[in-house]
Amino acid sequence: MNAAPPRAVVVAGRFAGPALLLVATFAVLWFYRVPPLSTAIFVLYLALGVTLPGTLWWRLLRGGPGWLVADAASGLVLGYIGEVFCYVLARLIGAPLLVLVFPLATVALFAAVPTLRRHLRGASDAERPPAAWRWIMTGLAGLTLVWSIKFFRVYGLSYPSNASPDTDSPFHLALVGEAKHHMPMTIPWIQGEPLLYHWFVYPELAATSWVTGIEPNVLLLRLALLPMLMAFPVLIALLARRVLGDWWKAAAASAATLLVLAPNPYQWQLNAFYRDLAFSGFDDGAYLRQTAWTGPTQTFGALLFVPVMLVLVDLLQGRAGRRQWVLFAVLLAGVTGGKATYLPLLAAGLALLVLVRRWHRQALLALGFVVTAIVIAQLVLFGASSQGTRLAPLTDVATGGIGVTTGFSAGRVWWKLLLLAGLTLLCWAAMWSGVALARSWNAAMIVMAGIGIAGMAATMLLGQDGDSQRYFLESARPYLCVLAVAGLARWRVLLFSAAAGVVIIQVVQAVGRHDIPRNGSVVPLVVPYVLLGAVLAGSLLISKYPPLRDRYFGHFMILGLLAGFCVNTSVQHFVLIAQESRQGGLRDVVRSPRYVSAGTLEAGRWLRDHSSADDLVATNAHCLTYQGRCSNLHFSMTAYSERRMLVEGWGFTTTAHDRAAATGEWVGAVPYWKPEVLAANDAVFADPSVANVDVLRDRYRVRWLFVDESQSSVSPRLATFAKFRFRAGVCVVYELPRP
Repeated sequence: MNAAPPRAVVVAGRFAGPALLLVATFAVLWFYRVPPLSTAIFVLYLALGVTLPGTLWWRLLRGGPGWLVADAASGLVLGYIGEVFCYVLARLIGAPLLVLVFPLATVALFAAVPTLRRHLRGASDAERPPAAWRWIMTGLAGLTLVWSIKFFRVYGLSYPSNASPDTDSPFHLALVGEAKHHMPMTIPWIQGEPLLYHWFVYPELAATSWVTGIEPNVLLLRLALLPMLMAFPVLIALLARRVLGDWWKAAAASAATLLVLAPNPYQWQLNAFYRDLAFSGFDDGAYLRQTAWTGPTQTFGALLFVPVMLVLVDLLQGRAGRRQWVLFAVLLAGVTGGKATYLPLLAAGLALLVLVRRWHRQALLALGFVVTAIVIAQLVLFGASSQGTRLAPLTDVATGGIGVTTGFSAGRVWWKLLLLAGLTLLCWAAMWSGVALARSWNAAMIVMAGIGIAGMAATMLLGQDGDSQRYFLESARPYLCVLAVAGLARWRVLLFSAAAGVVIIQVVQAVGRHDIPRNGSVVPLVVPYVLLGAVLAGSLLISKYPPLRDRYFGHFMILGLLAGFCVNTSVQHFVLIAQESRQGGLRDVVRSPRYVSAGTLEAGRWLRDHSSADDLVATNAHCLTYQGRCSNLHFSMTAYSERRMLVEGWGFTTTAHDRAAATGEWVGAVPYWKPEVLAANDAVFADPSVANVDVLRDRYRVRWLFVDESQSSVSPRLATFAKFRFRAGVCVVYELPRP
């Protein structure tokens, strides 16, 4: 009889995958200009300051310890929520480092109270997944790290590689700086505008910056979102295991969430905007696209929502007590401030369950919680504003990659939009066709179906000037993927057919046209999908051949082919990352045009270090040249100085969104609605005088001037009326004289 391996060997084997992933993460971040010491400090705080206390509270409120990895993944989410709530209170009283009360008090409480100590240890009898499953999860988490290289290589941490971000990243960085120094938060790049937004991710980054000393741009562009991205596929798999009862279907659900995208049978590529963002031709709600980094609210909200669904599964089965309802309420509060997009989707899912299951009692109670959260979000977070979201059917296909690249959606001709919508629906059917094979529908699956239906409907029916309607589909996507794998079986048939599907769609691409069809013809858009349909029809006929004939063989062969068509899109996204890296460089890629001027980072940090957080700053930088025109989306002076501006840009505010919705203008082109403030601001730079300085200082309480000499003409007489303090590149800091 063979002796059992030593316990140390068993433990080492269990954690070998995560350890390798951690080493790889350190190496990748070091390559992309994050010192290992900074990464180590971040990991230490994340583990002890966020995950540990969150895990303890998760175990207490869930009813006891379970498998360590499962507890830690959900505990990370609960830890984020506890950290945010504690930081908001600490920042309100002017002592941000009191955020550390959350982990210290939690550990002290659980160590001191005898009945709570058992939560400090894992459960030895907890169900654990097979070793191969754990390695698959490590691989999927590692895939998010590999994909992040697409972002890291072009989003540098210093000039000039930081000079060409998208319009969103400086926006988010400015709000992190606002959260570091002020609570309640307001819009910092303009005075007099409230922050009506789901803003919980910014206190999270601000708290981490205070505790670790790591600069906000390093957190936003390198560190903070990585654990969120990595934990997400693990949590989706744990949820799928809880709902479907099978480890391998759970792994398939997680893989599908990351990799099953809209099939793309075209050889030609989308235009640079969609290609750089890793968008598919037809909207598929992809998780791995550039917006995972440039839209931290969605990444944070996606992570926060999965434990809500985990707890909801128990609640719907009627096996939960008061603690689980408290846990549900706390998690729901986190989602409300993290990404409120999830609330109407969850409400739709619960409403569907109530209708199907004849007034399901637990679903009704949960729906009451969700409706309350929606009301709070609308009144408190959004001030009853729509943020430019409106009923605008087919906006998503009109602004999608295929329509814009080919010009087919130009003019928004109704029949062309309907054709694009039809192709989009076909792509969705291909991605989630496995739903048709689901046989036994439990309560959680019905809720997920409602979430999916609501997400697809909202994406097709709503519009927003920043295309935020797309987040509804992205939010619903993981739960559609769980349903799509519910009926899976015949794994060998599926895998073989999927491999064949990848080859077939690449053949269709190869025989198609190479150039982008810009003549408005339907044929080059439709024919490639017709060819794929012909392959599916032929395969279905082949499956009827007597030696292959059985009840479900044809179903799984078709499902496998569709999976191959869809996975091929992901494969080509990763191939494109490799090609771009080989051709343009692996890091510190300098792109054009440049939106952040030389010296902005250095001058901004000097201003931050030599001024009070309550000092108001004026700048001459208002214009960000975007897609060939001047836009109001200039936020970099606020972002790097962590100081409030009298007026820098004025886009991405409630007023700008409302005016854009009312006039039909792009939000970046809306003129400033307070021209007298802008005139007084700019007069000091263009025509400095004692009178102009007095107006800026005495009427508007401005203390500092932050000048970008590349933006507009700056009078050489400015130094006569303001004291020169610092220069870096084309950026200069002046201090206004005291009266």
